[in-house]
Amino acid sequence: MATDPKPSVSPNSPAASLPMEVEQALAGGLGNYTLRELLGWMLSSLGVAERQAYLQRARQDKPNGFYDRALQVGTVPVEVRVPRSRVGDFRPASLPPPYQRGYAEETQALLLSLLASARSLNAVQDALEKMGLSRSQQELERVATDLIDELELRNSRPLDCDLLALFLDGKYVEFRDGDRLRPACIYVVVGLDRGGRKQVLTCRPRPGRENLEDWKLVLRGLLERGLRRVLLVVHDDFSGLLPITQSLFPQADVQLCVVHMQRNARNHLSKPDNAEFQQRWRALKSCWNLEVGNQQFEQLCERFGKTYPSFIAELHKKRQHYLAFLAYPEAIRRSLSTTNVVEALNGQLEIMRRNSGGYFHSEDTLKLKLGLAIASLENRCWKSPGRAICAVLAQFNAMFRSRFEDAL
Repeated sequence: MATDPKPSVSPNSPAASLPMEVEQALAGGLGNYTLRELLGWMLSSLGVAERQAYLQRARQDKPNGFYDRALQVGTVPVEVRVPRSRVGDFRPASLPPPYQRGYAEETQALLLSLLASARSLNAVQDALEKMGLSRSQQELERVATDLIDELELRNSRPLDCDLLALFLDGKYVEFRDGDRLRPACIYVVVGLDRGGRKQVLTCRPRPGRENLEDWKLVLRGLLERGLRRVLLVVHDDFSGLLPITQSLFPQADVQLCVVHMQRNARNHLSKPDNAEFQQRWRALKSCWNLEVGNQQFEQLCERFGKTYPSFIAELHKKRQHYLAFLAYPEAIRRSLSTTNVVEALNGQLEIMRRNSGGYFHSEDTLKLKLGLAIASLENRCWKSPGRAICAVLAQFNAMFRSRFEDAL
């Protein structure tokens, strides 16, 4: 990640248009830019395009530099350079209504969707050109640099030492590398803090298939960044991952994703037996406590053990990890039994992949889309705790204190 200071640009040069200033800044070297600055450049460029259209109609007026204004795009504070005219009759329509600092939700969605929906940076350039916005290729490269740096910061910033839960999952994608497609796995870790909010702690794309060594690096990285105590860790039954999470978080419960297990059952059981298995498992998930769940689990294993000994033996060996969710408040058991929290991010990425033609057009484009997907989730769906978690948050935190603090 670049660490050089940002190049100096005159803030109110009346003779220079904004795209020229951007090119001057880029000529001095890229610095550390964020999504906040990216949105600021986009909105500022749009104002310049509006002023140019206005001056073509109002020949008697002249450009008169810029002034700075602070705006809000959702929860993101943005600094915008607003172009002005000498007569003073011009005001960019892209600004919020007078005396308002924030944009409507529809406008916020448009600003982010413009970047998220395009296949590549060239497609973004074409879209900006058709909308009359700045279309400098250097500016678009800067857009990618902003979001990639933001993603790297997310993978390295310090963490809270205490979390209620961790959700882990990997997402397989492909990106274009020259004239061929390369496979990659995105290692995603989502944390649930003690206030009930979800946050992406790690989102690291790595070339190749999902493997245990990369998971070790990701999980050890969480400890190096300050994480110490976790009540529950949720992941799928990827080969070798369970012993690693148990060793790194010895006091945490480990829940294996039941949705992955149910999908796996379809590959091992006949169609009629699978239908019965799924029905019994749905009844088990609705048990009111762990004791009843254990009884029904034993009955399920007894029913299918003779016909499918290998599959049932493996299932029985990991019983406590498939039923760990039953020890938690009933209102949130369903969300704690699966890795569906991570699937919220994977689902957005899958839509972007399909819109891109089935693969990402470069590794940088993949990271760009990842940054946008994360920003969209955390600024909207995950902006505040969900209703279910709010209802049991006090009980959840009491369980955390009982395990980690009362024993001291």
